[in-house]
Amino acid sequence: MEKKSNKLRNIDLDEILSKVKEKTGISFDNKNLIIEALTHPSFKHENPHFEYDNQRLEFLGDAVLNMIITEILFQRYKEASEGILTQKRIYMVKEETLYKKAKSLNLGDLILLGKGEEKQGGREKISILSDLFEAFIGALYLDKGYEFTKNFVERIFREEIESVEMEIDWKNLLQSQLMKEGKKPSYIVTREEGPEHNKIFYVELWIDNNKIAEGEGKTKREAEIKAAKIALEKMRR
Repeated sequence: MEKKSNKLRNIDLDEILSKVKEKTGISFDNKNLIIEALTHPSFKHENPHFEYDNQRLEFLGDAVLNMIITEILFQRYKEASEGILTQKRIYMVKEETLYKKAKSLNLGDLILLGKGEEKQGGREKISILSDLFEAFIGALYLDKGYEFTKNFVERIFREEIESVEMEIDWKNLLQSQLMKEGKKPSYIVTREEGPEHNKIFYVELWIDNNKIAEGEGKTKREAEIKAAKIALEKMRR
C-alpha cells in the first residue's frame, strides 16, 4: 500500500475515507483495511506498489456474511424448516442481492478500478459490486468485530429477513399442533376494505367456539397466516 503519499494517480485517499464514512455511516479505525476492500484487482495490476487487492477480504466477507445470515434466520424463525432457511439464505447472499446492497451504500462510487475496467463500466457490473460488498463486510468484521458487523447486516437486510415470515407455513404448523389434541382451526373472513386492486382482508381464527386470534393482509391467505402465527405464539405461552 502507498505509504509516502495519500495521493495516487489523481485519487485522494483521504477523500475516499471521508466518503466511506459519509455514505455508510462507518468510520474505520484501520484505514488500510477499507482501502484494501475498495481496491479492485484491475487497479492493483496498474499500481503494483499497492500491496493488496480486495480478493482476500472478499473471501473472508463471504464466510462472515453467510454465518451472520444463518444465525439471524436460525434465531428469529424457530419454526422454519431447514429447507426454508436454506432457500432464504441462498436468496439473501446471491450475487444480485449483494449487488443491490452495494448500490444502496454507493460503494460503486468508491471502488478503485483500473483504467480498462473503468472504461468497460466496471462500477455498474453486478459481479464487481457483489464482490466489493463481500470485501466490505470482511473489512468491517476485522475492524469492528462480529457483533458490530452482525448489527450492520441485520439493519441493511431487514426487508429480506422479514420477508421470511410469509414463507413459513404457520397454518400447517398450527393444524399439526391441533391435530394432536383432536382439534381443528376455523378461519372466518370478517370484512374486506379498499378497492378491488388493493384490498385488505380481516380474518378471525376460531378453535372450539373460541376466537383465538385475528389477522389482516392483502390476501385471505396472508391474513390467515398471520392469525395462525399469533395463535401458535399464544399456545406456547
